[in-house]
Amino acid sequence: MNLNKLLKPKTIAIIGASDKAGFSGDTIRNYMKFSRNLDQLYFVNPKRDEVFGKKCYHSILDIECDIDLAIICTPQKTVIPLLREAAEKNCGGAVVFASGYGEVGAEGKAKQQELVEEADKLGIAVMGPNCAGFANFIDGIFAFAFLVEERDRKGNIGMISQSGQIVLAGLDSPNMGFSHVISSGNSCNVKVEDYLDFLVEDDDTKVVAAYIEGITKPAKLIETFRKAALKKKPIVILKTGRSSKSQELAASHTGSLSGSDKVLRAIFKRYGIVEAGDLEELCSLAAAFSWMRELPAGRRTVFMNVSGGEAGVSADLSEEYGIPLAEYKPETKAYLKSLLPEYGSVNNPFDMTAGIGYNTPVMVDAIKAISADENVDMICVAYTITPEIWDDTIAHMVEAVSIARQDKSIKPIVWLPFIEHTRHQGSADILKASGTPLLASGKYGCTAIRKILDFASFEYEDGGCAIPEKTAKTGSKGLSEYDSLCYLEKHGVVIPAQAVAATKEEAVEVAKTLGYPLSVKIHSAQIQHKSDVGGVKLNIKNDEELCQAFDIIMDNCKKNAPGAELSGVLLKPMLKTGAEMIIGINNDKDFGPTIMVGMGGVFVELFKDVQLAPVPLTRNQAVKMIEQLKAYPLLNGYRGNPVYDKDALADLLVSIAAMAAEGKDEIKELDINPVFVSEDGVAIADALLILKEEC
Repeated sequence: MNLNKLLKPKTIAIIGASDKAGFSGDTIRNYMKFSRNLDQLYFVNPKRDEVFGKKCYHSILDIECDIDLAIICTPQKTVIPLLREAAEKNCGGAVVFASGYGEVGAEGKAKQQELVEEADKLGIAVMGPNCAGFANFIDGIFAFAFLVEERDRKGNIGMISQSGQIVLAGLDSPNMGFSHVISSGNSCNVKVEDYLDFLVEDDDTKVVAAYIEGITKPAKLIETFRKAALKKKPIVILKTGRSSKSQELAASHTGSLSGSDKVLRAIFKRYGIVEAGDLEELCSLAAAFSWMRELPAGRRTVFMNVSGGEAGVSADLSEEYGIPLAEYKPETKAYLKSLLPEYGSVNNPFDMTAGIGYNTPVMVDAIKAISADENVDMICVAYTITPEIWDDTIAHMVEAVSIARQDKSIKPIVWLPFIEHTRHQGSADILKASGTPLLASGKYGCTAIRKILDFASFEYEDGGCAIPEKTAKTGSKGLSEYDSLCYLEKHGVVIPAQAVAATKEEAVEVAKTLGYPLSVKIHSAQIQHKSDVGGVKLNIKNDEELCQAFDIIMDNCKKNAPGAELSGVLLKPMLKTGAEMIIGINNDKDFGPTIMVGMGGVFVELFKDVQLAPVPLTRNQAVKMIEQLKAYPLLNGYRGNPVYDKDALADLLVSIAAMAAEGKDEIKELDINPVFVSEDGVAIADALLILKEEC
């Protein structure tokens, strides 16, 4: 649906116009404070001839021209009739403030569905209901119902929230300037994903900030993320519901380790989305990206301080928050040394002393020298800006940054305070004009630096997402290990030799082909955790041991799993052991299959060291998943141990991811645990596959 008439209208009617406090009166007050063009605005109220001294029409149908946007400030029961009248004036967008819809129960949900159906039929994009509206600062359109202090807020941040109060908090932030702010409310026939897409496509929006409570159009979200990744446009998201328990009843390790919130985080990671932990971080990250003139070309950072104590704090923070410190070239170090008093020393973090901090021209020279060093990607000036400029150092340092940044070749600079103060607005304005973000203090600021570096170094590689069709398959059916492995083999995954034997005699015959030593396991689709019921015997070396193992396994399972159908035993040659890993698939109801890799065996639940990604996978994405595991050193020859075949593990991940993408409407869960990774390959020791089926 085209949102231009909703968000970039040429003509606007406020229906239910009034000068009283409330949605209508406050929207008009906001509009009169912030809009440059009141000629585009029409008031409608059957009981009024004028409002705020401006003509008021008794019906939208009385207005002489077509109306792009109707702002409906009247009770719920009037909304649909008014939409029908607006449609007669070629209206393409409406803001509905009324509540009492999907947020209040079954009756409200029915009313909202009626509103959706009518709006779709009329071709009107509806913001709300139960919303606070929006503001378009580029075109001077203020359809927002919460009173806002009058000041210039025009900028390049596009903010979307399902909560009006979150938008209001953003509007109150002194560091944020906006292209658009949108309070979507219940999201009638225009969803959060549609607004995100509009902002990603909008040339006036440099960075998108979003508060999201739920996802309703996953395919649209993925496509929007893909567009943003291709444009290198940052999207900063605060997503609630991170404590979701929707996967608690999963039958496999994979399901318990890859709940819906973890899936969304994997989607974020795939597309370079910047995740905020709270509202403060959402606003500060959006402001930082907004202020930055350009992104750093790499991650290596220099901290510039005016005291040894602050340099020590910077060193600790940089290590704790993963900010790589640059190593100066010898000539850079020598030049910086020449700028310092005799007692000074050149390190990173750089204690430049008050001798440089109080001297604007010398600090400019220091910044230029550091920026010219090819080992440096970004500079962080770390000093607290207080409410009033009482410390001359602040004035000199801010001025030095501003002068240095006039040279367009100077690398990106950010400013990190150590203590949170009400910022001196004059200093903030100078830094903003120079393209230097004034970050939050300490941990918040260093988190922002790391996330800026992460985004700057992100390289988009489109592996895609296999979003499943919406079907009625809500049930599930677990396969035996043998059938699970056969499914894998049928879909191109290499599996070890295996065979099923219903009797001892068959087992002995099969052993002649497979060869000893063997593993022997119960063959039953009803027994998913075979060791728990005594259904496994390993390292069987001859026919006699095989017959004994057969009897013991069958007896144990008859006793410990009395309801299970026992179809004999599964025989496999003993595998070459090595590092034990787990590979799993979990099929999210919205985003489809995701693949998991991590430390396996008995350690999977203990350490929970896993990486998750949507499928399919490119080989490079598979390699990165493995390298990002905390256990990666164990695969790479840690302390004299063997260097295991990581390439074979990556190839296996790619194969299983391809299978999962192909089976997105069929596979529910898959556990392959353990996978043995040795010096010369990988081998699947066990598998549990759960398929979707009709209830």
